[in-house]
Amino acid sequence: MTKIYERTENGHTAHVSIRKGLDEINNAQMAGKRDVRTMSSITRTDFAIEYKDGRNVRLVLVDAPAEQPSERTALIQRRADGPDLMGRVVTVKGNDYVVGQVVPADRPVPADAPRGWEPTAYVDYWSERDGMRFGATRTTGPDATPGTVGRAIWDAVNQ
Repeated sequence: MTKIYERTENGHTAHVSIRKGLDEINNAQMAGKRDVRTMSSITRTDFAIEYKDGRNVRLVLVDAPAEQPSERTALIQRRADGPDLMGRVVTVKGNDYVVGQVVPADRPVPADAPRGWEPTAYVDYWSERDGMRFGATRTTGPDATPGTVGRAIWDAVNQ
């Protein structure tokens, strides 16, 4: 699970990235120490900073809350749950893809299949933009190249 800093300033709490939290801690210890009245490390992941201008800041390293699906993803999910699609939404590299059901490898071999052909598991996926199907329907499986969209979708489906 990813970590973030929970930053509380005079009773107002906000979540900031680890980089921003560490930048504030480093600034309080080094460059901006003239503006700091006291700085204490309560634990290895918990810091309290009291500034001379009256601000009291507490930085605590916590687990990031689970991401809530965006409205767009929720709309695509509702469309993907329709009777003809039966899919789910997977976000890869910032794009939403509707993914169909996994076709297992242990299915019967069709009569017209070439000699030696062995069925493998696969899943169909496609992109949606503005509520409309966009681009071609693609297929991916366990032999997809690592680092590709197809492999990321296959890994997400098989978690």
